[in-house]
Amino acid sequence: MLQKWPSIDKRTLESPADFVASLPIDHEVGPVETHGGSHAARQQMQWFLKQGLPRYAEQRNDVESECVSQLSPYLHFGHLSVHEVFHELTKQEKWEPSQISPKVTGSREGWWNMSSNAESFLDEIITWRELGYNMCHLRDDYDQFSSLPDWAQQTLGEHKQDDREYVYTLEQFEKAQTHDPLWNAAQRQLVRDGRIHNYLRMLWGKKVLHWTNTPEYAAKILIHLNNKYALDGRNPNSYSGIFWCFGRYDRAWGPEREIFGKIRYMTSDSAMRKLNLKGYIKEYSEAKLFG
Repeated sequence: MLQKWPSIDKRTLESPADFVASLPIDHEVGPVETHGGSHAARQQMQWFLKQGLPRYAEQRNDVESECVSQLSPYLHFGHLSVHEVFHELTKQEKWEPSQISPKVTGSREGWWNMSSNAESFLDEIITWRELGYNMCHLRDDYDQFSSLPDWAQQTLGEHKQDDREYVYTLEQFEKAQTHDPLWNAAQRQLVRDGRIHNYLRMLWGKKVLHWTNTPEYAAKILIHLNNKYALDGRNPNSYSGIFWCFGRYDRAWGPEREIFGKIRYMTSDSAMRKLNLKGYIKEYSEAKLFG
């Protein structure tokens, strides 16, 4: 049976800080600068379509360029719908359904017959998003290690006893107290801004697997940190992103490595070589976060 949300009185509206303080939520998590609501959501959508999308295909992994959509929190809380984003995108692309290719190749681009930037974005907001939502709808264990493909569970199990040079606790991860400046910066971005840049979120997850005594515990740590701090935490796509780090929606990779086995491997050193990250690390320094 549907029920209306209780109305809010004028006194509460005039004292929002007091109202928030009275809520049964984790008050250790501080506020972020991102504004919520449908107005802010549409502003962000329009910024992305005009400023970010033209650079998306080539620069979306470039942390400094900041051309990603940042729409995930608005979609998560229902401040914006995927249908509206798609509608605005098709208007900008001057696209009609008749342009869809009759040939299905499984390729990321070429089916919509839009620009490469638009098709790259649609691959994320439609294909990958729908995969995550279907997973959570169809499987009760979507947030469990048991949901991983058999090959991933097997290879991680075979390497569970491998020696680990670094092993950190949940508290050390949460406070960004690892030996890795780039990982620490990503964790501080999560705590301060409620998000991690898309590319670095993958690295963030992979390194927790690397530095935890078991892959099962690594998954629990990532879910805890993401659900506690991320604006889009608890979303089906968040679970997709976390478990992708353990092999979901991926294939076996070689060469087989310690701890990871056949799971896709990522390193901070490789990311530092590929991307200009000095400014990012400086921006999310400990002094700026806690000072």
